[in-house]
Amino acid sequence: MFCSLAHSQQTAQNLFGQHHTALYQIKIIELESGNKSSIGSGFQIDTSGNVVTNYHVVSEYVYNPDKFRIEYLAHDGSQGQLQLVDIDVINDLALVRKVVLSEQESAFPIAQSLPLQGSDIYSLGNPHDLGMIVVPGTFNGLKKSSFYQRIHFTGSINPGMSGGPVVNKLGEVMGVNVATAGNQIGFLIPLEKIQALLKSQDAQVLKSEQFKPRIQTQLLANQNRLFSLLNNQTWETSELGDAMIPSKITDFISCWGGSNASDKEALYLSVENRCQLDEQIYLHRGLRTGGLEIEFEWLDGKTLGEHRFYNFYSQSITGAGAGNNATKTDVTNFRCQQDKVTNINGVTNKTVLCLRAYKEFEQLYDVLFVAATLDHSQQGLISHYTLSGVSKESALVFTQKFMDTIVWQ
Repeated sequence: MFCSLAHSQQTAQNLFGQHHTALYQIKIIELESGNKSSIGSGFQIDTSGNVVTNYHVVSEYVYNPDKFRIEYLAHDGSQGQLQLVDIDVINDLALVRKVVLSEQESAFPIAQSLPLQGSDIYSLGNPHDLGMIVVPGTFNGLKKSSFYQRIHFTGSINPGMSGGPVVNKLGEVMGVNVATAGNQIGFLIPLEKIQALLKSQDAQVLKSEQFKPRIQTQLLANQNRLFSLLNNQTWETSELGDAMIPSKITDFISCWGGSNASDKEALYLSVENRCQLDEQIYLHRGLRTGGLEIEFEWLDGKTLGEHRFYNFYSQSITGAGAGNNATKTDVTNFRCQQDKVTNINGVTNKTVLCLRAYKEFEQLYDVLFVAATLDHSQQGLISHYTLSGVSKESALVFTQKFMDTIVWQ
């Protein structure tokens, strides 16, 4: 163990010595004050001055190019301005380029393949604005059951390291720092996504008016891929009270259950099943999109009496909210439509379908749906979902499938 640790430390030192000239702190400078608003890391991938970082590191500039600029800080203290070349908002990547090149530019080599599971890998970055460091860790393969591919990395990824490279023992980039779950659990953007971004190496710098249309194109393509997969898949069902409900839609949507059956003072029985897409797409500091949440609750209030149960049941469907924290800057108010609907299995529901539009991105909406069955006087099933960043067409197809999967036992 001692020899292995010593070898890992020596490798980390060698890697830093070889590549520190191509490693940068990325700074977002607020023009009014002239001070940095946020920081991250980045790495150069060719001698033309192209630098890879995270999209979320430069997102303030993308949303407000008239209020911010992007700069880099090199190992020797030199600084310079960066221009935005391309964005991959789905995979949280951005390609930026130096405005002025130095006499001698250096770059990280890009790996041709991922290492074997269990291999030593090394994360580089600038944590907490303390200077560049190397963090040894372990490659644990791609995260299982994930719609957005991520590498599971055993090692510390701290604030400020976002956008830094993760390299194999040869110093070749095979991932990019993106997130941490704490306790030595980190996540990296994998090699395949980096290679796709590098196809823009020779592209012209994006104009500021191209930033958001580029994001919109990517968001629409991504939601089409997601909901095409969801709507064309057979949903597994399971019992919840007297109903059969969707319990496993796909592998990358995780579900939990719970009830108040152990509460001896409860006046009614509540049994819940909740499912969620764990990953979302970062747009800016106050807004994430691409989320999906589903919840079913079976309520049995035979001890309450019909009138009390009706009042309780009616109140239970009013607490649903959106699945993200979008503000009036980003979205319009919800517009809702109420209906009474009987599905193909004869289950009758009172439904409320609400949509709000994204102000910056045409054709994209947040969707809120709540349904309450009307077939029993002192029992009922409440069905609820929220979607963020979806087209109307995808939402309506999803709603139809969501409702038609419910059946009484």
